Amino acid sequence: MKYSRLALFIPLLCLACGVPKDEHAAVVASRDSLQAIVAANNKTIADLNSGIRTLTGTVIEREKRIDSLGRRADSLERSIKEAEATYRTLKSNSSAEIQSLFEQLDKARADLSTREQKLREAEQKLRSRDSVMNALRQTLSNALLGFRESGLTVDIRNGKVYVSLSNQLLFKSGSTAIDSRGQDALKELATVLNNQPDIAILVEGHTDNVPVSGGTRFTDNWELSVLRSTEVVHFMVNSGHIDPSRITAAGRGEYHPVRNGETPEDRAANRRTEVILTPKLDELFDVLK
Repeated sequence: MKYSRLALFIPLLCLACGVPKDEHAAVVASRDSLQAIVAANNKTIADLNSGIRTLTGTVIEREKRIDSLGRRADSLERSIKEAEATYRTLKSNSSAEIQSLFEQLDKARADLSTREQKLREAEQKLRSRDSVMNALRQTLSNALLGFRESGLTVDIRNGKVYVSLSNQLLFKSGSTAIDSRGQDALKELATVLNNQPDIAILVEGHTDNVPVSGGTRFTDNWELSVLRSTEVVHFMVNSGHIDPSRITAAGRGEYHPVRNGETPEDRAANRRTEVILTPKLDELFDVLK
């Protein structure tokens, strides 16, 4: 403020004293320069004051945060001390019980690891079994290809190979004697199975639901299915040289049809003999024990 009054006073003084124009202009220029400096200084001071206020607010906020963090640190320290006290109490009062629990946990982990290893081995054996059965199905399909038109099929169900022979191929109506064409098919089947000694063989006889006539020697369809399956087993053992310890005969009568209709075609499909081939699972069961 003092500088501003001086700047106004100097030119008046110069005029009163008769200062020359050149000197008067220099004085005015000096005055203007001083006024600019003063204005700049005032702005700088205002900016500094604003910065000081901002810094003061920041410092206050920082102090608040530091105070909050300090309280949290105190709370955490108390929690740690409480946890340490609890741990010391448990260690002193229940060390035997805790040790027992750790031992049980270790045993459970070891058992789990053993079971996982057995499961992996079982899965490997199952994959191996599936590979063997797929190869067997393909071999049988190739060997028995010539009997397809006579009603012979080969497929896989539930990990087992099913060779289904229709009565058209094996038996005349009401008879248990195997036709010559059926004997040829069973010989081809036995040739393949003799090269697969680890495959169990189940022969199942099936009939349609038409009751046997009263003039036959069979009590019912169930007896007929059993006798036919037994006839196939005898043939495969005696003529096909299958080890009798690996083959079983069973009759299921009319109670497991492949078709539920009553047409001649449906009944013909149900009159069949199925040779069911199953891999021995002893090794798999041993793994799972």
